[in-house]
Amino acid sequence: MKKISIEEHWGTPEIAKIKDEWVERTGLPWSVNLSEVPFVSQRIGDFEKYRLPIMDEAGITMQVLSTGSPGIQGIEEAGRAISLAKRINDLQAEIIQRYPGRFAGFACLPTQDPREAARELERTVTQLGFKGAMVQGHTNFEYLDEEKFWVLWECAEALGVPIYLHINDPCREVRKMYEGHPELMGPIWSWGVEAATHALRIIGAGVFDEFPKAILILGHLGESLPYLLGRLDEGYVMAFKRKRLKRLFSEYIRGNILITTSGKYRPEALLCAVSAMGVDRVLFAVDYPYVDPRESVGLVEKTPLSDEEKEKIYHLNAERWLKI
Repeated sequence: MKKISIEEHWGTPEIAKIKDEWVERTGLPWSVNLSEVPFVSQRIGDFEKYRLPIMDEAGITMQVLSTGSPGIQGIEEAGRAISLAKRINDLQAEIIQRYPGRFAGFACLPTQDPREAARELERTVTQLGFKGAMVQGHTNFEYLDEEKFWVLWECAEALGVPIYLHINDPCREVRKMYEGHPELMGPIWSWGVEAATHALRIIGAGVFDEFPKAILILGHLGESLPYLLGRLDEGYVMAFKRKRLKRLFSEYIRGNILITTSGKYRPEALLCAVSAMGVDRVLFAVDYPYVDPRESVGLVEKTPLSDEEKEKIYHLNAERWLKI
């Protein structure tokens, strides 16, 4: 069965250096020490020695490439972010051309300047054939619900492409919750909470009322949101007598958000996500090189889904939503 995985990271030494610069500038430690997982640094910039053979072994036809966190969002100065985003996107386009049929791409965007981010999204989609963009969470602790970013949502809606909201480390104030518990930082908990809260901010600000055809993608089985649909609606109805949104939170999540299988999860969680979101809104992803594609395929295979449902998750949904 054909498989398209859509959260698959690559990088360069220049991109990797941004994280160290961010740590030095903010004085905040990064959640994960990648020196403790050397296979990531070995594989993230490689295509022929590791990536393609592992894809073939797992039966993955195509990866949709993107850079990882904090990426371009970790840069403070707008001019540098604009310049580097263009160079990285052009390099990604060259990689896609080098291996026909094996890769597609999400753009990285210089959200330090929202209008330039919109221009770069338009350029990469119309000229380079990219399938949307991945934004690595907040940009200097500014979030995509703020009206300054609505020009980007307007552009994405007009182009008919999604914005994939990836994770980022939380701000200093939020980190107080995790003091004394470094084991809760990063993929185990804090990243998911950060991304889910970011997505809820986007909904709560009325972005999808203003841009009803805009599409947001969340990885990691929706960062727990599919399992909170009833609670979100209940809380909103109880707490806000004068509601500013046109619909319930669950309606935006099931109408404007797609989720992916990136990361390691149990079959029960995937089954719940499919039930909550509908199988047409669940797309296959691995989170390479942090997760082994063979394990990700195994997750889907162990889940009690029909062949028709698996085919939608593996490739039909990506072909539909990303126009592959």
